[in-house]
Amino acid sequence: MSQGKRFATGEIDVAKHDRHAEQIAKRRAKRREKQNRTHKIPGWVYRVLLILILSVVGMLLWFNRQNLAPDRVMEWVQDRVVGIGVGDGFPQPIAGTVVEPKNFLSVNKELIVVSDTDLSIYNSSAKELASRQHSFSEPVMKTNGSRTLIYNLGGTGYQIESRTKTIAKQNAEGNIFAGSLSEDGHYAFATQADGYCGKLTAYKPDGKAKFQYWFADYYPTSIALDPSGSHAAVTALSALDGGLTSAVYLLDFHSEEAVEPFAAYTENMMLDSYWSADGTVSAIGDKMTAIINTTTQSKVNYDYQGMQLSAYTVDSGRTVLCLAAFDSAASSRVVVLGGDGKELASLSVPGEVRSVSLYGDTVAVLVNGTIYAYSAVGGNPIATVDAGNDAKAVALASESKAYVLGISELRYVDLNAG
Repeated sequence: MSQGKRFATGEIDVAKHDRHAEQIAKRRAKRREKQNRTHKIPGWVYRVLLILILSVVGMLLWFNRQNLAPDRVMEWVQDRVVGIGVGDGFPQPIAGTVVEPKNFLSVNKELIVVSDTDLSIYNSSAKELASRQHSFSEPVMKTNGSRTLIYNLGGTGYQIESRTKTIAKQNAEGNIFAGSLSEDGHYAFATQADGYCGKLTAYKPDGKAKFQYWFADYYPTSIALDPSGSHAAVTALSALDGGLTSAVYLLDFHSEEAVEPFAAYTENMMLDSYWSADGTVSAIGDKMTAIINTTTQSKVNYDYQGMQLSAYTVDSGRTVLCLAAFDSAASSRVVVLGGDGKELASLSVPGEVRSVSLYGDTVAVLVNGTIYAYSAVGGNPIATVDAGNDAKAVALASESKAYVLGISELRYVDLNAG
């Protein structure tokens, strides 16, 4: 029988053991203290963060002070209440006799339409959010989503509508050449003026004039206000020396000094202008488009290379141009330009484009009663949907839904159903 090993035993030195345990406890306490110091955020950091947060909130309140006025807050609440509920669905008959494609837009997924007699606003279920009449022979619509400006091109009358009431119904000082409405409710008109080619008058949301500028050499053709309503891009025309010349003005409402055109072009008729939130101005001409960076005061000119412009749109600093070699051409070229003037997409579509719309990553073109949808970056095809033989215009409500303007009715189509 084997015997196991034997181990010597003796008495434990209790004092020595206690000192060792005490040392271990102290080391552990020091580690915990160091960890606490490492993870504890000093009080001054909280104070700095609080100051930064209050500063940001203060800046937001300051820049949106116009929208925070009691009447604007109430208007916002009323708009939200009006938007509650479901309609009977599309199609819906047009209120009036005719709607021009320029007066058919989708903003915030809602449809805004101005006919020869009425303003109508619908949500995606065809619930009517607003309905107002006007008496203009040549109505033109400008909208910022919450308010809609309607003016009589060539006349003096105009009115501003919200979903719940008429904000203003007045006459301009002269016959109106062009108008614009900013995101925060400021608006402006270019009108006739004795002794001058035209005059720009800018107004506060309450209708009080705040700025005027007289044009001595060029006739204004379009206005684009910046989001704050404190600057404007104005396109204008002149026939100096027997030739057609277009100009683009950049006006600062804080300065009363006369300015020279930011850019001028020969044999190019400037048709329209847009001022995007990123500071990009798109000046659309019949032979070329100028993309202007108002921050760096630089521009890029995009020449159509002899092709004809059949449709265009601007959204979020991006410009879409639809070009054809001639009327009723068998195909068209669709170009999407970024805010730097460079091509984001260039693609060919069958037939001549009648209308174009841009939303997010989707660009939709209307050709002979068919909607062709493509990616706005790269130009990859997304969908092909029947819009109806009488389709006059398309307005995207989202990347997958679109409103369609027919001769006598308004429709809503699903691009995924194609």
